[in-house]
Amino acid sequence: MSLNIPVLDISQGFSDAVFIKELTHACTEWGFFQITGHGIDPRLRQKLFKNVEDFFSLPKFQKLKLSRTQDNFWGYYDKEFTKNKIDSKEIYDIDATREQFKLEHPEFAVPWPKDLPELKPAVLEWLTVVESLSLNLLGSICIALGEPSATLNPFFLKKHTSFLRFNYYPNLVERNIEEKNDESYLGIHPHTDAGALTVLAQDTVPGLQIKKGDTWHTVIPIDEGLIVNIGDMVQIWSNDRFKAPEHRVLASDDKDRYSAPYFYNPSYETICEPLVAEPNDSKYRPVSWRDFRSGRAAGDYADKGEEIQISWFKI
Repeated sequence: MSLNIPVLDISQGFSDAVFIKELTHACTEWGFFQITGHGIDPRLRQKLFKNVEDFFSLPKFQKLKLSRTQDNFWGYYDKEFTKNKIDSKEIYDIDATREQFKLEHPEFAVPWPKDLPELKPAVLEWLTVVESLSLNLLGSICIALGEPSATLNPFFLKKHTSFLRFNYYPNLVERNIEEKNDESYLGIHPHTDAGALTVLAQDTVPGLQIKKGDTWHTVIPIDEGLIVNIGDMVQIWSNDRFKAPEHRVLASDDKDRYSAPYFYNPSYETICEPLVAEPNDSKYRPVSWRDFRSGRAAGDYADKGEEIQISWFKI
């Protein structure tokens, strides 16, 4: 079943009253929305996706040389876990802290493929626009919560821990799946995103599904639109007014699918707690983003038992 999640036009500005009203509804009822009017040059998006496809077209042995490790998040991986189940996809994770691009020897370096010299510049261009977009959207969410737009800026303007991911979902024919069932179609198992916001650019092949009620619905992407969802940290900051939505991704029968989600995450020094006037109104104990992110990343890399959830911090 297809689902028409809210489509929000941001061309009138991030504090526009109509936009804030629609955003409040989208975050309250869905946790997902698509945005148009963002002004991002379509050619930049096309350049990014050419590099996404070129990367995953590299021979497997070359991609494996760029593999992430348990200590370094960045690089290629084809055995990621979600909720203790291995996903049917390939990923390539890139540090989105733009300052690291200027460093000759960053502590945790992104392993860039030497055969794709255009990839790094294309990624940096994309990060520049999507970071600004995410910061502005977060400001709009603050307004929707009745707070000044800059309320959460201190957690993001310095040393945010965001990252960009390339996703490749091989089709079922390529994976030699003969007996099709619900499990064989799952590219990513059901989950919520850990951070603040996810801004997703994807190709035209549907696959993202949202759980609303007891039903999974497929999101149909809009041309040149971006799909946005709120994550666990926004759920905490909103004190459960805005819920991080459960979602998954299905593979196609005969078409490969590519996407590039940008995960907008706060600094590791962030202690996340509800934005409430009275402490007794808080529904959560304070959450260290460093500890939460580390726990989720460890569960993604290997089966570490029950995956950390914000429900653990409920009062």
